[in-house]
Amino acid sequence: MTSVFLHCERIEKRFGQVPVLRGIDLQLQRGECLVLLGGSGCGKTTLLHVIAGLCTPGHGRVSVDGRVIDDAGSGHHLPARKRRFGMVFQDFSLWPNMNVFENIEFGLRIQGVRQAERRRRVEEVLDQVRMGAFRDKLPANLSGGQQQRVAIARALVMRPRLLLFDEPLSALDAKLREELRHEISGLIRDFDMTAIYVTHDQSEAFSLADRVALMHEGQIVQIDPPEALYNRPVSRYVAEFLGAANLFEYQRAGNDLALSCNLTLPPPAQSVPEMGHLVVHREKVSIAPTGRVNGAGGLVDLEGVCRHQAYLGERCEIFAEAGNGAVFRGFSAERIPTGASVRIRFAPEAMHFVAH
Repeated sequence: MTSVFLHCERIEKRFGQVPVLRGIDLQLQRGECLVLLGGSGCGKTTLLHVIAGLCTPGHGRVSVDGRVIDDAGSGHHLPARKRRFGMVFQDFSLWPNMNVFENIEFGLRIQGVRQAERRRRVEEVLDQVRMGAFRDKLPANLSGGQQQRVAIARALVMRPRLLLFDEPLSALDAKLREELRHEISGLIRDFDMTAIYVTHDQSEAFSLADRVALMHEGQIVQIDPPEALYNRPVSRYVAEFLGAANLFEYQRAGNDLALSCNLTLPPPAQSVPEMGHLVVHREKVSIAPTGRVNGAGGLVDLEGVCRHQAYLGERCEIFAEAGNGAVFRGFSAERIPTGASVRIRFAPEAMHFVAH
């Protein structure tokens, strides 16, 4: 049974006259991994630092397990060292003169944990992050991925009640990022940790999160499980941020939808706002040469011309114009020559509508 572990209420933060967080309300369930996703300057790292106790909110309250740890109104602030949170940073922040074992042990030593218990806990976490063979090596002799494993182990060995990740993979190459995000996900599950993870990378967010909070200009614009966020964006901004979607302005014209590019689509089965934006994800759009298309079978079926293609290995991404400049992105199993006539097809249920 889940329960609310962390509660942020109306959090605001300014740096000088610049508002960075604007009325953040957020609840984190025990055992949940929440990802704060957004572009540079959206406020996600500042929110993480407020939660960690590294900076204080200008307005609002933060509670953990029902206990207030920050209250801007009364000035109450529990220092970061007393919150029992673990934090993994982007730059690893390892002690260069300590070997792997000593880096992981250091926090336990500061806490006064007895030597035998320190050794047992460090050995345990070394095995779990697969760094036992490197216990005597200095950070300078480790790869970036190995250093990040040590940083994660150092946080885990403290048995934090909340684990915070501040873009921990952004300094690594793509292959290593993918490998480590799977490991981090496994470690969070294996330790049954409650975690908040900051990233600007959508694939990273979706692979790790129980829920994703998408931030923009200091606010959470949508918070949902990854599937809901992707398939049911609440606004044009969310749809555009998540990328690779076909996005068109429309208004109702009788039962039909009149797009801003003078293209008319048949009426969808669901009710839609009078005007707004139509969203169709590119993977829901099939594009094929006209001569190789069979009956429509209830699909939206448009005539078009191939304007550009990108070979992706297992398939080709096609940019096809359906008249009056309306360009649809979709996929084909084969290359299509530029200028060739095509059919653009997608199921009516692939259409999603947002009012703004």
